[in-house]
Amino acid sequence: MRRRTLITGAAASGIGGIALIGTGAFDTASAERTATVNFADDEDAYLGLVSKSAYATTDGDGELALAFGDVSGDGDGIGRNSQFFFDEVFAIANQGTETVSITASSDTDAFDGEFRLYPTGDRDGTLDDEDNAIVLETGEEQSVGTHVETGDVDVTNELDIEITIEAAFEEGGDEPDEPEPEPPETIDETEFFSTSSLVDANGEVLDDDSVVAVWAEATADNENSEDDDGFVSYPDDTGIPLAAADGNVVGFGADLGPDASSEDDNRTLIANAWQTVLDGTGTVLYDETHGQELTLDAFSQLQSVAEGRGFDVESIDSDFVGSLDGADAVMIATSDGDVASVGGFSDTERSELADFVDDGGAVFLHGTASFDGTSNDALNAVLADLDAAFRFNFDQVVDNDNNGGDFYIPRTSNFNDDEFPDFFLAEGEL
Repeated sequence: MRRRTLITGAAASGIGGIALIGTGAFDTASAERTATVNFADDEDAYLGLVSKSAYATTDGDGELALAFGDVSGDGDGIGRNSQFFFDEVFAIANQGTETVSITASSDTDAFDGEFRLYPTGDRDGTLDDEDNAIVLETGEEQSVGTHVETGDVDVTNELDIEITIEAAFEEGGDEPDEPEPEPPETIDETEFFSTSSLVDANGEVLDDDSVVAVWAEATADNENSEDDDGFVSYPDDTGIPLAAADGNVVGFGADLGPDASSEDDNRTLIANAWQTVLDGTGTVLYDETHGQELTLDAFSQLQSVAEGRGFDVESIDSDFVGSLDGADAVMIATSDGDVASVGGFSDTERSELADFVDDGGAVFLHGTASFDGTSNDALNAVLADLDAAFRFNFDQVVDNDNNGGDFYIPRTSNFNDDEFPDFFLAEGEL
């Protein structure tokens, strides 16, 4: 059973007066599991201290004070060598959701006497250890009495008494369970316009769940619309990968996030991937040096989303290798055969990209369906030098049931949130 201090207070008063000064309630509902104080009338606190007599009052600071200055009715208070029992002075209420046990102790070294709290109705009782604890179920309260024995004390002096009240939560030995936090919001669905699928590094079906980030829906299929020799067919019982990640290398089967797409969740997915892989923000270069049909201007909304998070997104239209210095990531997007038509990436460029990734940089590649040409072979050459676990397929993924208006625009919410949970958080959640 874990015990937590409810009140630790030094109390001082004048002639015949003894004051218990402490906070009105105890509330352990905090992320750090530290005690926070609430007033006695705070109905949301786990425990409450409630006045039950004229001897117990709550002051303007929310402190419960016990004062016995008018015991005899003439204002003389408690005298020398006197003994008094005050029943039902205040109550301890369990306002929480689990059973608690309460103990109370006092340090009377400051005077020749005794100060003791006891359960009302048991004047011989005490609350000073676990064997004598008050056990309160949810909604119950226990009134507490006070025994004062002054002994040979000079009542003209102030009396300092340190009082400690502790609460232990019995259920599992811990404090009451905090409410489960609300799960973060996630993106709803993504749309892959004219997308290829992904395969493994050997050009075979990619079924490694540690690499696949997004699959097409089960209603999707992939077809070889250009009769490409590199086509890999996915069987009906295997999910078709549309996005994959291997360390600092991420691939999407489509460009996914241009302004021409009305799907904000697409752009959120891309920005989440950047932020997750980089473990923060940084400088992302958008490559325009390899004949890309789509320039950064075509991704202005993605740029805005990313820069709103703290990224610096820049285009490069010359000196691809030299531009890598100082960058954190590179985005390479293709449309049809644009990059392939200019010869793809040189041996030097691919080698420099490999060094870039080895040094902690990230590369984000966007392929395209094999329809009216594709640059996936150029991207696969890059992936080979990066020793990534996936490649782009030479196919077109189609879905007649879940699509954005036509079969070649598959929509999906088939996310691998077990392996890549942060990829799919809603905007503002990451």
